[in-house]
Amino acid sequence: MGYSTLLLEKVGEIMVLKLNLPDALNPMTQEMSLEFRQAIEQIGGDPEIKGLILTGSGQAFSAGGNLKEMKYRTEAPPFRHKEEVRQFYRKFLSIRNLKIPTIAAVNGYAIGAGACLLLACDIRIASEKAKFGFTFVKIGMHPGMAATYLLPRVVGTAKAYELLATGDIIDAVEAYRIGMVSKVVKAEELMPTALELVKKIASMPMVAAKTMKESIYINFEEANIEVALDREAAHQALTFTTGDIKEGIAATIEKRKAKYSDDI
Repeated sequence: MGYSTLLLEKVGEIMVLKLNLPDALNPMTQEMSLEFRQAIEQIGGDPEIKGLILTGSGQAFSAGGNLKEMKYRTEAPPFRHKEEVRQFYRKFLSIRNLKIPTIAAVNGYAIGAGACLLLACDIRIASEKAKFGFTFVKIGMHPGMAATYLLPRVVGTAKAYELLATGDIIDAVEAYRIGMVSKVVKAEELMPTALELVKKIASMPMVAAKTMKESIYINFEEANIEVALDREAAHQALTFTTGDIKEGIAATIEKRKAKYSDDI
């Protein structure tokens, strides 16, 4: 199956899935969301595939949501926005349904929803050039893509709140220090390291490996991810009615400092 926003490459028993809009830093568009879910279904339906590496083409993993599409949502009724954004995020989060090991090979910037996508993978390895930022607040937007569910489970509640509330960009060394990524390697070593690790896991008895993954995640399901997505979508819909998000998106597009007023 051919895709216009993704690249799929089979390396033996391992599938490499690349977000492939490099000229725009791999933004997560509506078209990409549809293709992403199709790709995950394709991978999950292939019994020969024993592991997945998710990465980005070019200089970025993903710069996050598409600003033009977000600007459109500021004019949409909140109830419609809530359902649209839930379905959008679910398509990308379908990667969590795979029973095989999934590794995010973070090659560059992973921002906003792009940073959340790598959290949906089982393991994360970063290039020393990688940068991470949960920058929703910087455009007046409530976090989405299950950020409020996934990030605290990876780095703890205090650090998660700090990253979400400030929108600070951190480098790969800091991401490793707080446990967001397992390894930091030179750029040229990223894919070989990811392939070596996923092949190592895939070489283990697969019944044990798959059931182990299920058991690990069940132990963290105290609050269901669907509950988190529903709450995020509702709060995002509210922030999309504010003047602040319109100003935040415009300022980002125009590359200037935003002037927030908290008006609705």
